[in-house]
Amino acid sequence: MNMFGMDDWQALIADERVLVTRDILRYNDMDDNGHLNNSVFTVLCESGRVDYFRKRVTPHLPGNTFFVIARIAIDFKAEAFYPGEALTATWLEHLGRSSLRVRQKIMSADKLVAEAEGVCVVMDQTTRKPFPIPDATRAALEPLLREG
Repeated sequence: MNMFGMDDWQALIADERVLVTRDILRYNDMDDNGHLNNSVFTVLCESGRVDYFRKRVTPHLPGNTFFVIARIAIDFKAEAFYPGEALTATWLEHLGRSSLRVRQKIMSADKLVAEAEGVCVVMDQTTRKPFPIPDATRAALEPLLREG
């Protein structure tokens, strides 16, 4: 049963630590069952994650770094349909030594359609190896942390 409602959504997006990204659902995003193909949810997660990192995380990192996605887990909650849009709420949940964990909720047609968790690793552009999050970056990002 889907217990996450519009009041919960409004409270979530009112939190300044949460960033909402809007994506338009396309006809070719649908599958033979007439609903949003499960693979498209990874694209919606990526859209929200990249938007969040570009606006909230990357400005605090050294220029010789980049992110890779190391893990993504998606729990499908309800169907989404064309025509429509998806709103992806993204926030930072955990800072590791060289990784960050983000949480996401995806809404479409005023209902929760998916929840996701992603782990991204900060990488050194030269060595292509994990890059420890600098103390100054950690200090800038810690105020953005929000639990589940």
